[in-house]
Amino acid sequence: MNLAHHFAVALSATAAPNPQDPTAAGHAVNQAADTSTNSTAADLATALGPTGMLLLFALAVFAGYVLSLSLHPNAKCNRCKGMGRHRGSLFNYATRPCTSCKGRGTHPRMGRKVLFKQP
Repeated sequence: MNLAHHFAVALSATAAPNPQDPTAAGHAVNQAADTSTNSTAADLATALGPTGMLLLFALAVFAGYVLSLSLHPNAKCNRCKGMGRHRGSLFNYATRPCTSCKGRGTHPRMGRKVLFKQP
C-alpha cells in the first residue's frame, strides 16, 4: 500500500459517513482493519524512530562500501597517475618504475587494508 492510500483510509475512517453512499463507510472500516494487520514501510519507520532509521541508513551505506571494495579493490596511483612509470625531470624520455606503487600503477584502497587485512 502506498502513502496516499493510507491517507485516504485515515480520512475516510475519521470523517462522517456520506449519506449518498452507504457502502463507503463499510468499505472504509474494512480497509482500516486490513491496514492494522499489514506492516508497511511507514509503520516500520515509526517503530524504529529517527535514530533507528539513521542507523539503518548507515548500515546500508557501509554494506554498499564493502561491496564496492570487493568489486574494485585497487585505486589508481596518485604519484604516477596509474602509468607505473616515473618520468625524469631533466630528461623527460627517461623513465623508471614508480617507487610509490612499485611499477604496478595501482594501490590497494584504504578500506581494503583496514577491513580485509590485505596488503
